[in-house]
Amino acid sequence: MIRLIVLSGLILNFLIAQIDQIPAIKLKLADGSETALEEIYHTGPVLIDFWALWCAPCLKAMRHLDDLQEKYRDQGLTILGINLDTERSQSKVRSYIRSKGYGFTVALDPSQKSYRRLNGTAMPFTLLVNSTGKIVYRHSGYVPGDEKIFDTEIQSILSSLEQSQ
Repeated sequence: MIRLIVLSGLILNFLIAQIDQIPAIKLKLADGSETALEEIYHTGPVLIDFWALWCAPCLKAMRHLDDLQEKYRDQGLTILGINLDTERSQSKVRSYIRSKGYGFTVALDPSQKSYRRLNGTAMPFTLLVNSTGKIVYRHSGYVPGDEKIFDTEIQSILSSLEQSQ
């Protein structure tokens, strides 16, 4: 009986981990405003990156995310960095973003609610979402060179948008 319960739990976890549609999520942006994730992806594809100040790979990836935002902004791509540091660290997060001059959108989620709802597995955790809220690509972790994979995935989603118009 215990094996059946454990097996059922594993199957349920697998099915949950395969979420392919973004649920309704409200976000507090670093500038103090609030928005719904739906409002962001309805304007075009979004690359969502969950990160924290204590995560060295996250910080290494951010420079490349900023480059991708600059490269694809005019084609409708939004880069959204969702920070998962504690509430006490939010001023440090804002200061870090300003000091680096990053131009992508940053949201603050100290409760990590959005990360859990999207089944984050490791940091950084990156999702590429189309304009209907469908997750078309997911990636956990960061090693140098991953930005080339992100670029290829972004080109693919932007290309499919151009073909459908």
